[in-house]
Amino acid sequence: MIIIRPISRKDFDIFAEFSFESVLGMTNLPRNRDKFLETITRSEDSFSRDVHKPGEEIYYFVLEDLTTGRIGGTCGIIVQSHHSYSYFYELVTEKTEAKHIPAPKSLQLIKVSSPPLNCSELCALYLQPTFRHGGQGRLLSLSRFLFIAAHRKRFEKKVLANLRGYIDERQIAPFWEAIGRHFCHLSFVEVMAQLDETRLFISEILPKHPIYLSLLSPEAQETIGKVHDHTKPVLNMLLHENFTISPYVDVFDGGPILIVKTSEARTIANSELVTIDLTSDSLLDEDEYILSNERIDFRACFGMLKILSKKHALINEKVAEALCVKRGDQIRYVTMH
Repeated sequence: MIIIRPISRKDFDIFAEFSFESVLGMTNLPRNRDKFLETITRSEDSFSRDVHKPGEEIYYFVLEDLTTGRIGGTCGIIVQSHHSYSYFYELVTEKTEAKHIPAPKSLQLIKVSSPPLNCSELCALYLQPTFRHGGQGRLLSLSRFLFIAAHRKRFEKKVLANLRGYIDERQIAPFWEAIGRHFCHLSFVEVMAQLDETRLFISEILPKHPIYLSLLSPEAQETIGKVHDHTKPVLNMLLHENFTISPYVDVFDGGPILIVKTSEARTIANSELVTIDLTSDSLLDEDEYILSNERIDFRACFGMLKILSKKHALINEKVAEALCVKRGDQIRYVTMH
């Protein structure tokens, strides 16, 4: 049985391992052991707080195989994106006013912008290669929405996702080469390493004035809003979750920023609450869903569910044990597709 649960300090070593396994451009998995512990501690503290409105909390989760005890992945949520020392570039269209000579009717430019307000941010999605089968990545990612649905007051009105942009096989980001390198004498690999230590320097290396996109090379322009090949499945999944591509891109690799109203995310909007009864039967003839408990000690997993009525359903005892629920408790469920 595979479950999603909150991260804890006992996961420290494997969390560190994930960070070093993760690909270049994943800035929410720092390669710094002190930062690992700080992240886990902040997450544990956030789960333990009595929260009535969004604050500076972060919530990190791991995917665990209960049969073997192996940890196969991690994901997280930053409650207030603008508290994470983030900056984006905003794409702006400017009309031109040339009347006496042939000229473009409009020009695109980018300017430095802070993250939109009232946004929580999905982050740190990583699945170890041996777990990349059977929909485990989908479970890992979508379980976050069930946690948000169960604890709605802890999160903002919108959710954003900063997707990894295009990086070539030489570990070069054309977008960074076209812009960032003019303000910072570090390669893309070097600046990513610097992010492992701190994000405070970001504001110091950003241009103070807007930049016209037509001044960039065609190669750099083509990568604006383009995702890394390995990130395309995540992009498709988020678009299916009703996210839309925003006018913002990442300041390092030019990757797209996707945003959705929290209440309109598919998994949140379509999830249902039911009171459960238990059976020792396997329920093999029933439909499989993503299931979760409603507790702050969160659990989520795939499981068969027999719907008895609008407010009641039947699940297997082993599934109930994995979710840490008992007869008469409520669980949340949503279809996988």
